[in-house]
Amino acid sequence: MDGTERNLTNNQLKAILLILETKTITEGVKKAGISKTTFYEWLKNPEFKAEFIRQRQEIIDLALHELKTSTSEAVSVLRELLQAEGEGIRLRTAQAILENVLKSVEIESLEKRIEDIERNLRK
Repeated sequence: MDGTERNLTNNQLKAILLILETKTITEGVKKAGISKTTFYEWLKNPEFKAEFIRQRQEIIDLALHELKTSTSEAVSVLRELLQAEGEGIRLRTAQAILENVLKSVEIESLEKRIEDIERNLRK
């Protein structure tokens, strides 16, 4: 438990968990037994807001990890679909592959440009 958690009440910590496990804030505050107004007041507290953001980011990181571990399987499915009998399926699959490769190349190019700019700024 870090210092932030120690400065929050049990109700606040419980509310964070319940809100983050639901699809909407409205659903979450109802489950937590607090009003939306209370939740938004708590968000004005820097420690509560920081903890809420930290836990939300943790959930996002876990979800991204799960997606990344499925990448190989997804690529295998796309490769199989390239051999499908239907031309429409093959075409959409090929387009999806090409679009994603192009996005990847664009991102790599942008990353390199940003690194070059940052390096030049440090000089």
